[in-house]
Amino acid sequence: MKVLDLTMKVSPEIKVFPGSPQPFFIPWSSFDVHGYDSEIMFMSTHTGTHMDAPSHFAQGKKAIDTIPASRLVCNAVMVRVFKKAGQTIGVADIEGEDIRAGDAVVFETGWEKHYTGKDYMTANPGLSKAAARYLVRKNVNLVAIDGPSIDPGRDAKFSAHNILLPAGVLAVENLCNLYKIRKKRFTLIVAPLSLAGATGSPVRALALV
Repeated sequence: MKVLDLTMKVSPEIKVFPGSPQPFFIPWSSFDVHGYDSEIMFMSTHTGTHMDAPSHFAQGKKAIDTIPASRLVCNAVMVRVFKKAGQTIGVADIEGEDIRAGDAVVFETGWEKHYTGKDYMTANPGLSKAAARYLVRKNVNLVAIDGPSIDPGRDAKFSAHNILLPAGVLAVENLCNLYKIRKKRFTLIVAPLSLAGATGSPVRALALV
């Protein structure tokens, strides 16, 4: 079995969603004064590779700390559907896939290659409304993507978020290294921090293949 890390490294330079703060690490203690090193971290809970809890777009739904641990280790299916800037993933792109109830559906769009570009956070491909509704009907556990949002960058209404999250489907964004996964089906581990009442959390995302 191989363990593949699908997680972006969080640093003060990481790209963040427009309007979100850049991460900031503040030295708090030092070896020469305290005998140990530590730091304080300031950043959005939706920084880097992260999970959206249902409460992110649906008041009264589950916060990140109330998501059962059993949902964080799941069977996953890889859907390779390469898209250009602003394009949508439609039902026709996924209806032939072996998507089962309880699956994590992981989309490799190829957008990771655009990370160094100025439009990475604003022109990404994402799910159409019809595709999001299709995945709800399939009763999937979560939807993950190699871009900053499950919605296309041009969708200011966050349509896919507003369909999936109220239905209890989790979202994981900003995955990387999906090209290293050669198998169609694998085990996905996504481990958010148990942040009381929070709408999301950075995760360590791992593929077991």
